[in-house]
Amino acid sequence: MGSRGDVEPMVALAAGLRDAGHRARVLGLADYEPLARAHGVDYVPVAASIDHALEKGHSRVGRLVLSTAPGQGAVLARWMRHVREPFTQALLGTLGDGEPGEAVLSGVLTRDVATALHEARGARPVTVVYTGQLPTLHPESHFFSTWFVSSDAAWARAWNRTGIRNNWIVSTSLGRDVSTHVRRALGLPVPGIAEATRRADAHPTLVAASPVLVPTAPDWPAGTHQTGQLVLPERGAFEPDDLLAGFLASGPPPVYVGFGSMAQVSGERSRALVTRAARLAGRRVVTPADPGTPTHLLADDALAVAHVAHDWLLPRMAGVVHHGGAGTTGTTLRAGVPSVAVPFGADQPYHARRLHALGVGPAPVPIQRLASPRTGPQRLARLLTDLVAGPGSAGYRARAAQLGARVRAEDGVGEAVAWLTNLTTTRTPE
Repeated sequence: MGSRGDVEPMVALAAGLRDAGHRARVLGLADYEPLARAHGVDYVPVAASIDHALEKGHSRVGRLVLSTAPGQGAVLARWMRHVREPFTQALLGTLGDGEPGEAVLSGVLTRDVATALHEARGARPVTVVYTGQLPTLHPESHFFSTWFVSSDAAWARAWNRTGIRNNWIVSTSLGRDVSTHVRRALGLPVPGIAEATRRADAHPTLVAASPVLVPTAPDWPAGTHQTGQLVLPERGAFEPDDLLAGFLASGPPPVYVGFGSMAQVSGERSRALVTRAARLAGRRVVTPADPGTPTHLLADDALAVAHVAHDWLLPRMAGVVHHGGAGTTGTTLRAGVPSVAVPFGADQPYHARRLHALGVGPAPVPIQRLASPRTGPQRLARLLTDLVAGPGSAGYRARAAQLGARVRAEDGVGEAVAWLTNLTTTRTPE
């Protein structure tokens, strides 16, 4: 349950499982059914949309709410209340009698649903995370590490340990409305938040992120396995439309500037910001067009593109400025080009810090610092210049190319398929 960045990796894994001879099915928002169908993956659509979660972000107050961690949590919890009924209907409508070796893979929001299916029908639950979300005292491997106390003292370690545990419990609790609805439909008791987290923690976790981005932590919970990013298989050579092909051929490589699903809360303001910054920086840019809108020129030096395969587009860019989502960050690293994030919130600031620490781009600039129509374009223009033509740009290019080769050598889907195959042939813990 979530945006395209939550669903696409599961579609990739389902395709890999299918190719390895397993039966696999993805349950997710109806928005992403065409993505699954395009890859021949069995998909169960939930009659709800990610737009509902972001609709209040179009107002000034809504954007302020989405700029804070508590606000983002509240938005997620409210959205889960909205989707609990269609989610439960879609889930229960697909359940058979259960099969030996059956596994249920779930993101953090619905991990108690997976536990409920274990209790009701013996399915093997697996939590899947795409970032450094698991409890750990290693700050480079945890997405809220800026809250850590930097000290080796016993009290500091105890403080940090309590904080990361509470963060994990809160993360699990955000989907409580959905899991409660499912449990009641299955005739199961509803555990408390801490107990639901404990029960889910008794089962394995898959970390679907490159260790380049999320370093493997030695103190991750037992049963954790890291695979690398789950990447969709190629479906043949991508063919750009004439406008995109002509724009790329008409000058030096442009910079890609895109904010993922979060662009929906800013819409026209984002494109105005990008277009003005491109002109101030003297840089050509490519940015996403509105859904359903064809590729079109915003200005002579700015092109808005309809859906285009990032694996094809990003390696052709001089650099990438993005929101720092887990999927986009991993894809940009794999492309081997300089990148920098302008994070909104959640795990995005963590990915933004990691990119800078890895040496592939300058220090990140939070999206809130670009919100002013007066100063935002100038700040973004400076970021574009620093990324591709500043004093550190040669180093960014060399480091990005080096790490890109490492990430491309990973086989996250193959590793996950092998691990799951072994997991589901072993005894399920009681």
